[in-house]
Amino acid sequence: MFNLNQQAALGLTQAHLCDFQGRQIEKTIQRDLEQMIQGARKSGITLSLASTFRDFDRQSLIWNNKFNLIRPVFDSHDKPVDMSSLNDAEKCFAIMLFSAMPGASRHHFGTDMDVFDADKVSDDYQLQLNQAEYGEGGPFEQLSQWLETHAERYGFFLPYKHFNGGVAKEPWHISHIERSHFYTGVHSQQLLADALKCSNVAGWPTLVDQLDGIYQRFVTNITPAGN
Repeated sequence: MFNLNQQAALGLTQAHLCDFQGRQIEKTIQRDLEQMIQGARKSGITLSLASTFRDFDRQSLIWNNKFNLIRPVFDSHDKPVDMSSLNDAEKCFAIMLFSAMPGASRHHFGTDMDVFDADKVSDDYQLQLNQAEYGEGGPFEQLSQWLETHAERYGFFLPYKHFNGGVAKEPWHISHIERSHFYTGVHSQQLLADALKCSNVAGWPTLVDQLDGIYQRFVTNITPAGN
């Protein structure tokens, strides 16, 4: 139903990946990532990978657990959302603030990752990936500032550097400029709709019904490189 590049864009294959530090990343970005890690180290930062590739099934598990009230959903102020009071459409929009719908996550590409500074916290630290950790006074403030200044030098950018009305600001999320651009070129609204229709994603009829607005607001609505 989907060709290999389309499968990669949707998180339906691992053929485009390689192993890196116990994680999986897109094969062609390894050299750039290694150089960025080395560059960060020169500034006293141990750039470490919290999350890299996630396939469609893993994203579905995260999504379904949030939709079905098994896993908490947070708002832009890191406060829990009362999902029991929301209809299906409202649930979907609440989840998408921080979690992409399956088939639309940039983590499917293998070009995107969530990063932190392992030397700034203890080994048993429970990483939250929230604004407090990466903002002023947080353990990863230096990393966040370094990424804003230096990431593009190594071929990476921050797609959620600013909140643009869709996905929340994510100072921990970096993306390889060239290769992520390739996969976003392969991805399309129709491709996503086709994938959702043959899935077990909770609320998929609502997602497909409202996909025109959702795709523009939550999928293509990023902060481009150079901004």
